[in-house]
Amino acid sequence: MDIVFLGPPCEASAEGAQGTASRLLAQALRHRGHAVLLLEQALSGGAWLEGVPSLAPYLNVADLHARFRSRVRRADLVLVDADVPRVAEVGRWATDTARGLTVCWDRDTPRTLRQRHPEDASRMTPGQLAAYHLCLCSCGGPVPGRLERDWGVARARAFPPGVHPEHFAPRPRQGMRWDLGHLGPLSPERRVLLGPLLFGAARDWPEGRFVLAGGMSVVDAAWASNVTRQATPASREHPDFHAAQRFTLALSPAEHSPGPHLFEAAACGAALICDPWPGLEDLFSLGEEVVVARTAKDVLLYLREMPEADRLQLGARARERVLAEHTVAHRALTLERYAHEAVRGASAGAPVRGPNPLERSLN
Repeated sequence: MDIVFLGPPCEASAEGAQGTASRLLAQALRHRGHAVLLLEQALSGGAWLEGVPSLAPYLNVADLHARFRSRVRRADLVLVDADVPRVAEVGRWATDTARGLTVCWDRDTPRTLRQRHPEDASRMTPGQLAAYHLCLCSCGGPVPGRLERDWGVARARAFPPGVHPEHFAPRPRQGMRWDLGHLGPLSPERRVLLGPLLFGAARDWPEGRFVLAGGMSVVDAAWASNVTRQATPASREHPDFHAAQRFTLALSPAEHSPGPHLFEAAACGAALICDPWPGLEDLFSLGEEVVVARTAKDVLLYLREMPEADRLQLGARARERVLAEHTVAHRALTLERYAHEAVRGASAGAPVRGPNPLERSLN
């Protein structure tokens, strides 16, 4: 396939240059043999672009139109990350210009469903997703169907985050510092889960050691003395953070939606304790690859009663599941399959315009 991918800019750092979700997915698609041009709005400077293949900067939508209109028109697939600056304006230009399949990758669908101001060009709204042939959602369960039914989205499909298994891998577990840790932040409505599952467990087990990383000022009043607070570590430090914990608390940011750190923690071989959100059982085997907790008592049962061999096996099985189904390479394959389905099943209300080289390239 000839793919044009509009992704968000990233900071001028070694971590940012290679580690964004868009860049990793673009790389995985290239490894699959596709021609991928990644377009990112230029930041000040420009050294951050060096060494990144098939990546071009643009200034604004006018610049996109002047320099990349013909490339977008002839592309088999045009993919827009919902986190691009001024996504409403960029998305409107992309869907009006493209003749191939248009796809929106919404990596925070709960945020989109909360957005009700179409005049805000910085955020995607549910109604704007209807302009695309295919929407990739961060949520599973009933959410894709709701987008199709209530918002007129032609085709919505679950597309949870994938991980790069070389970036997130087990580290030697030496000098373990904590019994349980959580890497935030959480949406306001989900922060209430920290009460019973972390702070409640910490209060009921004063001898335990707990850590919470990230901005959580709303729960300061409930802070237990045996809970360490620290700043959010850089992405490259996440494997060491997980390795310093016996168990990792992985909370969902919304119903039917895996948290951004769920798969990376599992890839690191962390022993995961999760809240029992609908759809988790589709991603991991409950009790075998992750365990679930509804109360502080549940959490403490795992922390104090689970044999060490079982804890290590729990983390090992979670990593095996990630390597088998949840890497960025698997997401590239999933995108191919969804694109094939969208081309074959395009409705009269959302046709793929013009000749269809995409279908030939997927066969």
